[in-house]
Amino acid sequence: MKPKRTVVVAAAVGVGLVASVLSYVFLNGAQQRAYHNAKLVPAYVITKPVPRTLSGADAVNGGYVEQRNIPAEFRPSTAITSLASINGKEAIAPFSPGQVLVDSMFVSPAQAANTFSQQIKPGDVAVTVSVDQVHGVAGLAVPGDKVDLLVSVNNSEQVLMQNVPILAIGQSTAQSAQGGATATSATSSSGLYTFEVQPAEAERIALAQQQSLGIYMLLVPPGNAVASLPGVSVSSVFNVPQPSN
Repeated sequence: MKPKRTVVVAAAVGVGLVASVLSYVFLNGAQQRAYHNAKLVPAYVITKPVPRTLSGADAVNGGYVEQRNIPAEFRPSTAITSLASINGKEAIAPFSPGQVLVDSMFVSPAQAANTFSQQIKPGDVAVTVSVDQVHGVAGLAVPGDKVDLLVSVNNSEQVLMQNVPILAIGQSTAQSAQGGATATSATSSSGLYTFEVQPAEAERIALAQQQSLGIYMLLVPPGNAVASLPGVSVSSVFNVPQPSN
């Protein structure tokens, strides 16, 4: 009886292992399909809301960040590759789940103590997103500029918001941007853009970031008029009205 029982137990364990492998393969394949078979790369991603001045140690030990595989096009060049780099630092602003951790999110306690909340108009809030240079107009925008925001939904591009003011890029604000070329070059490498918007608009931006909708920024000229723009999909990308002369 014992040999038969051993065979049964071994068979059960074997079936369990096979089921685990098949489940992993299925889930991994499902994730690949969800990302349209995009190339996935590792990155540290915020998993729950990070309050301002949260220490790097608490962020790591409290499960606020974890390593995930994300599409390569959504990982900024300044993405953190080691959590050791945020030791002894604090979050410079509140951050939402789904954001990729980049090196300017956590700064020294002295830098985190400096606030520019006085620059926010009553009734508005500041919300931060992380984008790479392709999605961020090649880093040409500076604090004080305005941008339109596009998002990818169901394999199509749609306008999320228009004429969104940039409050800061990285740790540079509109005041530092007045320094000209030096300030521009200092901010161009940052993947963090902080916008000044209404609370309801901040919710939309945060959700788009959390859902990895691939926020695209469109730099607009001063006095840009808000226009009703239809979304564009792969099937309609060439069906664009020609500009009148």
